[in-house]
Amino acid sequence: MLNYGENSTFENVNILKEKTAVMEADMICAVGGGRSLDTSKVLAHMINKPIFTFPTLASNCAAVTCLSVVYYNDGSFREMFSEKKPPLHTFINTDVILNSPENYFIAGIGDALSKQYEALFSTRNENLNYRNFLGIEIIKNCSNDILKYYSEAVNDFRNKKVTDALNRVILHIIYTTGLTSVMVRDDYHISLAHGMYNGLTKVKRIGEKLLHGELVSYGILLLLTMDKQYEAREDIFKFNKSMSLPTCIKDIGISKASLEDEDLNTALDGALAGKDLNISPYKVDKEMILKAIIDLEEFNNRQ
Repeated sequence: MLNYGENSTFENVNILKEKTAVMEADMICAVGGGRSLDTSKVLAHMINKPIFTFPTLASNCAAVTCLSVVYYNDGSFREMFSEKKPPLHTFINTDVILNSPENYFIAGIGDALSKQYEALFSTRNENLNYRNFLGIEIIKNCSNDILKYYSEAVNDFRNKKVTDALNRVILHIIYTTGLTSVMVRDDYHISLAHGMYNGLTKVKRIGEKLLHGELVSYGILLLLTMDKQYEAREDIFKFNKSMSLPTCIKDIGISKASLEDEDLNTALDGALAGKDLNISPYKVDKEMILKAIIDLEEFNNRQ
């Protein structure tokens, strides 16, 4: 077994390509969390080998998708890399996931909750072909179902107890969201929540401190605030509070809701630099996101 190098970078992919065992293998079996699986998927794409994934965490949908998040060596977001096809099969073992760190599972729920809101926001005004229509149909009640079962699932996770609720939430994190990612256009299932994650990784101390799903969970609140989906924001706010996930800029390590704050300015530039907001029902700019941040701060202060 070869180590992927601790981060999903093109540099680590190139190191693996030099290994004789890799080049002579008939297939790649990728084991681990999101960055391990993403590295392996890029590698499989580049050397044209079939890949099977074995996620050891329920922290994201990397095990299923044909997209990989690629970072620079400093840990900041670089690009979304598209593979020719998704893994041939994903093997999900609940007993293995039950022995993973709890914070990754909770962050995974935070990440999975974003897909319904982002996909429905991005495609609101789009005329979808059948494949994209089907992908959106798959995700349109995913967040609602997670919010119904997450409390029971987290309790079962803590008690190391395999139940229908736990399996249901794990499958939403890895499979439901992943299947939508495979079915629809890349810029149809991402939006501000993941854009803010990408931007926040540009601030090294934030990107190193908080997990992917933890930052995405804050981004969901921003999206719902910006789009005036206040009832849904209330649901996600309660979830975040119950799971000690971020609800305000202080929680992610930013001191001031102003473009005068260098870290926030860097994060907003990063959020708008990728393709996450290419497809939106209306144009989203830096001032609009900043207003959502300020409005969300005021909402926090009222609670």
